[in-house]
Amino acid sequence: MELIYFFKEKDTLMDKWQAYHIFDELKRYDINVTVFNPLKYGSVDESNQELIKHISTTKYDLFMTPHTSKEIYVETVIKVKELGIPTLLICFDNLIVPFNHKQIARHFDLVWLTSQETEEMFKKWGATTIFNPYAANPYLMRPKFNEELLSVAFIGTPYGSRVNMINALIENDVTVDLFANRNRDKNIKERKQLIDGYLIPMYNLSRFEIGRRVLKGALLQKLKAKAVLDYENNNLRLNDSVPLLGLSELYSNFALSLSSTAARNTGILKNPVDIINLRSFEIPMSGGLQICKYNSELANYFEEDKEILFYDSDDELIEKAKYYLRPENNEKRMMMKMAARKRAESDHSWFERFRKIFDYLGLQYDR
Repeated sequence: MELIYFFKEKDTLMDKWQAYHIFDELKRYDINVTVFNPLKYGSVDESNQELIKHISTTKYDLFMTPHTSKEIYVETVIKVKELGIPTLLICFDNLIVPFNHKQIARHFDLVWLTSQETEEMFKKWGATTIFNPYAANPYLMRPKFNEELLSVAFIGTPYGSRVNMINALIENDVTVDLFANRNRDKNIKERKQLIDGYLIPMYNLSRFEIGRRVLKGALLQKLKAKAVLDYENNNLRLNDSVPLLGLSELYSNFALSLSSTAARNTGILKNPVDIINLRSFEIPMSGGLQICKYNSELANYFEEDKEILFYDSDDELIEKAKYYLRPENNEKRMMMKMAARKRAESDHSWFERFRKIFDYLGLQYDR
């Protein structure tokens, strides 16, 4: 099977994760993904024109893209469909920025949403949708068990309500290993683009209920919470950021891996905006033991206290962390890690996600 992916691929982790996670796994099932990169062309017009030329002379079974009408024109999508190629729009962040795809979503044969909460908005815009969460590549995220480290690992940028989680642990004598960029200064480049980078996103967030909760969380985080990570605390160990190919070994060997399921700053709210991200599947696929705030969707994917640990309050987070970090609970942790890997491998691979897409579109593939 041959897929073509219209994608502005840059040499950054934010883009390359798809090659390591999605393209690599699909290749193992003889499903080839060709990236058509519009950044290789001088203008948006040229990239759209060259795309049509290319697919007019090369056989593809599916056209897909994550982009908006600013990068892929509606007219281009229509021409692709006229060539008899099914079209798929992948909305990796439809929970927070659904309006990005408002103008183009209805023109695709199918729109892949990774969050269910804004699905009704897409349907009102005339889109045919399918809910399909993130996943993890079982060949990339393999368990690599060595000597277990009795600490809580958090891999990612400490911002917003993530800071609150980490502070709650280290201020109560729980050791946390933070793997992140050591530059603590905030990036202020967005200030130079006030309208595009700040005002318009704020306006769009204010247009729907989830967005308004995100804005409220950001405000409360600034006004009421301790929004700064306690870097001077001896229970916090700073480590360099981790390359994608090194994630699985860390997740495998730390006793606990902390995960955040609250969108942006909403963890401070009584009712946070829940979001399932890539990390939610990378940890269990790697044989890691994930601990995170209770999330009803994630609880449908992994069995509580057998494949994942949930908490409902800071007190419960601290209590569970201390309990599961005890050396005498080594066997219990390992059983949960192995169970999490088994569940992720059987239910939450990228091939399983794409198989659902192929079945919906009536595409034939080797099962």
